[in-house]
Amino acid sequence: MPEKSVWEIFAGECPSVSDAYMKLSQAVTAHGGLDEKTRLLILIGIYSTTRDPVALRHFVGLALKAGIPKKQIESAALLAFNTGVTNAELAIPIIEEMAKRA
Repeated sequence: MPEKSVWEIFAGECPSVSDAYMKLSQAVTAHGGLDEKTRLLILIGIYSTTRDPVALRHFVGLALKAGIPKKQIESAALLAFNTGVTNAELAIPIIEEMAKRA
């Protein structure tokens, strides 16, 4: 396991870009149309579809810490099957791994 995560390296090398991204992310969240549980489940669906394991691990971890049941997290990830089997198949092993760590 590397000493620093991908995000930590990126933020250290490109602080103005990572700060801008964080501000945008905070503004989207502050828009206020979604409760935190719904927001996390949607993000899990998005990152399952885009097959982004780094973001998926991050948001699955946040969802588990927020007390969202594993079954609901899996259900959000399985929505990616609507765009193709290979999109969703990445998510279930990651959810399983993260649930065991929680």
